[in-house]
Parts: sequence; structure tokens; C-alpha cells
Amino acid sequence: MGHMRWRILINSVLLCVGIVAAFALGELFARLIRPISTVEYQMEKDVGAILVPNQRARWVSRDYDVTVVTNSAGFHDVEHAIEKPNDVYRIVVLGDSFMEALQVSIGQGYTQTLERMLQQWVKGKRVEVINLGISGTGPSQYYSLLKLKGLRYKPDLVLMTILPDNDFRDSYQSLSGAVNKPFYFIKADGTLGYVPPQVSGPGATSRLLLRQSALLLLVRQSIASRPIESWLAKLGLLAPSFGVNQGGSGEHVGSLTIPLDWYVYLVDPPSPWPDAYRVTLRMIQESKEIASQHGARFLVMLIGSPAMGESRWKEALEPYQGVEGLHWDLDQPYRAIKRLGERSEFQVVSLVEPFRNDFQVNRISHSWAHDGHWNPRGHQLAAEAVSSYLCDHREAYGLNARAENVRLRESVQGNSLLPFHQDPC
Repeated sequence: MGHMRWRILINSVLLCVGIVAAFALGELFARLIRPISTVEYQMEKDVGAILVPNQRARWVSRDYDVTVVTNSAGFHDVEHAIEKPNDVYRIVVLGDSFMEALQVSIGQGYTQTLERMLQQWVKGKRVEVINLGISGTGPSQYYSLLKLKGLRYKPDLVLMTILPDNDFRDSYQSLSGAVNKPFYFIKADGTLGYVPPQVSGPGATSRLLLRQSALLLLVRQSIASRPIESWLAKLGLLAPSFGVNQGGSGEHVGSLTIPLDWYVYLVDPPSPWPDAYRVTLRMIQESKEIASQHGARFLVMLIGSPAMGESRWKEALEPYQGVEGLHWDLDQPYRAIKRLGERSEFQVVSLVEPFRNDFQVNRISHSWAHDGHWNPRGHQLAAEAVSSYLCDHREAYGLNARAENVRLRESVQGNSLLPFHQDPC
């Protein structure tokens, strides 16, 4: 009996060694076929998934091959001290993958570009723009992150960026389906309830997420492998996809199937989208209030999808037969946020019109062809728009312009656009 047990043990060990060796060979083979992303995320209490601090990794797609560097706080950004010097004007930026910006280098990203532009005209202060962007998040997570990390930097301005396409979904637990993010819900008495992120157990590990081996990346990219991907995810070996427009394969409206994120643009979306609207708007309002309580001004920047910025909605809808019969209102979520701003006394800057105007004039996309996130041109134009807005309203935001650069100009809300790389103030 003892001899039999030893044989079973030895065979089990040999089997495990064989599996590991096969996986290693598969990894090596896959790496030889195509470059792979090596960015790592980890789970953090009450924050959820966040980039592993102080890593130097690679983020690869058909459009780009970027070296990603993170700071000691776990963000795709340069290092920032917690203590704020007296001569510094600080802006904390909250957002999703558009702000995290793994698709470009740190220097080409929105936050660093905005910092350089503001410094051109701000007088008597050193401008510091701090990037707290995390992929796959929405206003519920922005609020939590602002409380836990953002306010520690004592910001003068909190800038929340919102992409309606997926931020309403990402803020609402039943639509998001994620277990590794914090969520809030509105109780019957109007107060907020809190659902903490799952930082251990199925679907979450202490150091997991987008550390995708080449073999797992190939598995994810194979349509035929979806059952395998689901099985790997349950084991915690493969994380959910992050990024723009990855809200699942779609859902049904009658006999039609449309992408899940598009429900936000329906005039009368089915349940639970009305609740998702209420929760998302509430978390934006809560973020504004907590920022104000800590002496920071609050500003919202609205992002449009490539289809909206390049007027390609008809093309985007074309694969879905009969979908044109649905009642669409592409401005609906933007109006809802602007109305909230009027009620809660914060300003909203929309990038839809500047992006659309620039594309109509230059016919150059602001987004990567296959990825959908901003390319360097998109980050540049977004920074120009916000820098111009802040210059026009510099007194309201506690900013002083250099006298030699102050001149009358049209607001960024108008139809004219600044030429690329021009001093916005």
C-alpha cells in the first residue's frame, strides 16, 4: 500500500512538472509569435484593482507598443510627494482608461500635457497635475479613490473625466458585474450604501490582473476560447478585460442585440439603467461636495466616443439590423451631467464639439484605429481644450495668468479651435 502511494505521489509530481513545462514552452512560443503586454495590477482594500507600484512593463496592441512606468502610488504617472509646497497649484485628475493612458507614454498623456500647457501661462505658481486614472472605473470608483487617495494631495482643483459610453455602467454594480471594484447604491431613505471590492477569493487575488502571459493573451484573443477564458477567470488565472467598450457581447432590445454600453443613449432605457443614471449622477455630486469640503474646486470633463467625435454613429450602428428604429438620444447623458452641474454649482467642459470640429477640419483621428483610446493627438487636443477653458475662467479657479499672455479670445465652448501646440492663453 505504501509503495502504491509513493507511485501516485511521484506520478502527480511528474504530471505537475509536465504541465508547468508545457505552459512555459507555450509561453515562449507565444512570445515569439507576437509581443505581449506585461502590465501588472494588484488588489487594494476599498480601491480594488490598481497598477502595481514602481513597475516598468509593456503595453502592446496592433496600434502601439508602449513602455509603461508606474510611480510609488500605483499610477501611470511621474512621482508626486504627498505634501504640497506652498508655491504649487495642484490638480487631481480622476478617470478611467482614457486618463490612465497606457496607450501612450507618460509625457504624451493628457495629465502631463495639461500640466505643461498650464505652466505656460499660470503666474506665480508651479502647476502639478496628478493622474489618478484607473482602467475600468466610473464615478462610483472615482468618489472612493478621491476620498482615499486624492484628497491626501490637498488639491486646489479636482477634475473628473467622464466617458458616458461606459461610466454609467461601471458605476452600477449589476451592470458592471465586477467584484473587484467598490460600488455605492442609494438606499430607500436616500442615503448611500457601500459595497466594498472583493480583494480575495474567486475573481480576485492579491496580485493578479493584467499580468497576461503570452499564452493567456492568445487564449483571450481567440473567439473559440471563450469557455476556456471563463474557466480561467473563475480560477483567478485570467482577469476581466479593462478598457473602452468592453461591456460584454451585448444585450437584447426586443429581437435586437446591441452593445451593452449603448443603452445609455436610449431615450427610454430598460431597467436597471434608470437606477444606473441616478447612482452615477449621485456619485458625481458626492465627489463635488467632498472636494468642496476640503477646499478644492470641482470640474467635470466629458469625453465623446470615437464614433461621436468623428460622426460615425451610422457606421457603428450598421451591423445591427433594425437598430435604427430604436429611439436614440446621443446627447442624453451629457445633458444629464450638465443639468447636475447647474444644480450642484460646478462647471462641465465637453470635448465632443472640439474633437468633432478638429476632425472635420483635419480629417485626422484622435483615437487609435483598433484600440479606440486616444492617440497622442487626442491627449493633446483634450489638454488644449481644458487649458483654454481654465484660462478663460482663471479667476474662478484661483489661477493668475502671466500678463504678457492674457488676451481676449473665444471660449473653448465656441466653434473656433486653437491650432495644435498654440499657447491657449
